[in-house]
Amino acid sequence: MKSAPILVAAAAAGVLTFITTRPAHALGPVDLEIGAKAGVATNPSTGGGDNPMGFGVGGRAGISVLGFYGGGQIMYYFGSSQTVDSVSYSSHTLMYGVEGGYGFSVPVVGLLTIRPQVGIGNATFTESGGGVSDSKSNLYVEPGVTVLLSFFGWYVGADANLLVFPGLDNSQIAVTIHGQVGLKF
Repeated sequence: MKSAPILVAAAAAGVLTFITTRPAHALGPVDLEIGAKAGVATNPSTGGGDNPMGFGVGGRAGISVLGFYGGGQIMYYFGSSQTVDSVSYSSHTLMYGVEGGYGFSVPVVGLLTIRPQVGIGNATFTESGGGVSDSKSNLYVEPGVTVLLSFFGWYVGADANLLVFPGLDNSQIAVTIHGQVGLKF
C-alpha cells in the first residue's frame, strides 16, 4: 500500500515532463542566423533626381540569445544610370552596419519570429559621370521590423524599415523593404 503514492507521484512527474517539454536547440537558447537579402529603397533626397538606392542585394549575420538579437548587415543598392548628351551618369550606394532588436516567437508550423529592431551604420553614396567620380559617406539609422518563418534549419522572411540619414543635405525618410532567406543554427 505504501508503494501506491510513490507510483502516483512518479506517474505525475512523468506526465509533467512531457507536458512542459520545449523544442531542443543545438546551441541551447542561442540561435545563429546567416542569410542573404534583396529589396528596394526609396529616394532619400528631397531634391528629386535620380535615386542612388533603388534595388539592392546584401547579407546579414547575427546571434539571438533568449530573444535578444545582435548582428551585422551589408547592402549594395544599384542606384540608377542615365545617358545625357552621350555622357553616362550613374549612382549607387553601399551600406554596412550593426543591428539589434528583440524577437517575439509565435509557434506555428515552423517557428514565426517578429523582431522589432534598429540598425545603425555607414552609407556611402557614389556618383560618377563624365570621367568624374564623387563619394560621400553618411551615418544612417534604420528602425524597422523583421518577420521570419523558420523550418528545418532554414528561414525565410521580410523586413520593412524607415531609413534616416541625419548628415545628408536635403534628406527625407526613405523606406526599405527586403526579402530574406538563410540558415538558422
